[in-house]
Amino acid sequence: MEYIDNTFYFVVLIGALVFFHELGHFLVAKACGVKVHCFSLGFGPRIVGFMFGETEYRLAALPLGGYVKMLGELPGVEIAEEDRPRALSAKPVWQRMAVVIAGPAFNFVLALVVYFAMFLGPQTFMDTKVGVVSVGDPAWAAGIRPGDKITAINDQAVERWTELREAISENTGTGLNIEFERHGQSKTTKVVPSMRPERDMFGQQQRRGKIGVSLQYLVPVVAVVDPASPAALAGVLTGDAISAVNGVAVAAWHEAREQVQQAPLGQPISLTVNRGEREMRLSVIPAAMPEALVGALAGVIRASSADLRPTAAPSAATYTGLVSNDVIIAKVDAETPAAQVGLLTGDRLLSVAQVSGTAGEAVKELQRRQIDVWAIDLGSFAAGRSTDGLEIEFQRGGEVLSRRFSMAAREHVAALKTRTTRYVFGAFNDRELMQSYTFERDVGAVEALGRAVRQVGFDATLIGKGIVKMIQGVLPMESMGGPIMLFVLAGKSAEAGLDAFLRTLAVISVNLGLLNLLPIPVLDGGHLAIFAIEGIRRRPPSMRFREVTNMIGVTILLLLMVWVFGNDIVRFVLQ
Repeated sequence: MEYIDNTFYFVVLIGALVFFHELGHFLVAKACGVKVHCFSLGFGPRIVGFMFGETEYRLAALPLGGYVKMLGELPGVEIAEEDRPRALSAKPVWQRMAVVIAGPAFNFVLALVVYFAMFLGPQTFMDTKVGVVSVGDPAWAAGIRPGDKITAINDQAVERWTELREAISENTGTGLNIEFERHGQSKTTKVVPSMRPERDMFGQQQRRGKIGVSLQYLVPVVAVVDPASPAALAGVLTGDAISAVNGVAVAAWHEAREQVQQAPLGQPISLTVNRGEREMRLSVIPAAMPEALVGALAGVIRASSADLRPTAAPSAATYTGLVSNDVIIAKVDAETPAAQVGLLTGDRLLSVAQVSGTAGEAVKELQRRQIDVWAIDLGSFAAGRSTDGLEIEFQRGGEVLSRRFSMAAREHVAALKTRTTRYVFGAFNDRELMQSYTFERDVGAVEALGRAVRQVGFDATLIGKGIVKMIQGVLPMESMGGPIMLFVLAGKSAEAGLDAFLRTLAVISVNLGLLNLLPIPVLDGGHLAIFAIEGIRRRPPSMRFREVTNMIGVTILLLLMVWVFGNDIVRFVLQ
């Protein structure tokens, strides 16, 4: 059944690409008065078809392309006297170039139409409200906190997260004046992004500005690790979702934490929690921090501070035992570093550090990061650092423990059979606790068209860079794929939903348009090059020259087809 579904999506994908490409050739040829014998979707034997006027419209057996057969398209073919004015070869050079370029141009038109339809009407955008601010990063040092909404950067208003991210990543480290709102009040601060190396989609290192903020936030689902904590004694259970603290509604963990921190020591904190379908009200009386947890939780307390002022001494800090369920281990895979060092489900991760020193030597701590948000803190610490000499600190009940470990290298095979090396820890949390701040609004036709044009330009630039890097040898030729890859890609994108399928269609259409413009004989770009030579020399190249160049072009395409088919077979059949 999956094969049948994939075949359907593959035919739709290829059919749309080929139809629009050939439609471009056909319409411009007709507009220029060229006689068209046949409009075919597919190659090979005719399956069905009909005659309309002087043109046959047919569906052929091999759905891997198509063609428009025009009078006078091939050199050396005899043409009846009365038809000569309508031959492609009899038309001015500019008209012949227009007919040829119309095919790739319509591939760009297809992408433009698809993106326009996707961007028109009610749209969901990523907001500029901050859900996570990493402790110690530039944004934290500048006073930005979770819940702040960034409204402008260097006096330039930002509405969507993509605008904010681009403004930050493109900064050269000279500093950004950031305006933001907190509880309805406008504030301004200066942030100097740290320049960090990261790999682009071509696998090359580049330095991008980062300030340590994320639009993602944690839903206020709590865990109770310490059975003797005030939260446990009040009846709070792991998995409870807080909806209000002291009567103040909360929708994110950082909001709940801020309200808890504002409660005076010793006075009850009223919690409204949802346990399944039940709503409950519980009263938690904060206590002093247990001595066993003072040192280990000091960094976590500072990480949750709502302002830049030094927090109270950990021993006097409000202790409830309420913990975000995000930093609780939900699963440990067998035979992984996490399992080998004895981590268990229910343990709370506190920090991760890179250390040096072997058994019997003094351990030197090189760097430590508090784990306030699992995906960000644990993930960013591992990125670009050594996978050896790591130490994880965690809480189990009322104890704080630490273990040394090394990440395990594992080969990962993606859906399109690309292979990468991933470094495995082996412990996992509940990933559904993280959500993103979004907003919705209607997008009109003018804005949708502008966004569509920019997206097509972005796709074309990215694909063009990819082609250049492949020619330069930066990207391996093994990354190229053929019909089998398109077959798999059509099915996988359709599984992800209509938007993903349409986006795939648009990107491949831009790809097809660009590839056809390459100056390879027999491709549209090769024909354009021949016509350009004719326009410059005022006469067409010799028949011998065209025959030789066509043979070269056919040879190149055949070799390319063999190569991509070989890649497909190795990737999807032999593996």
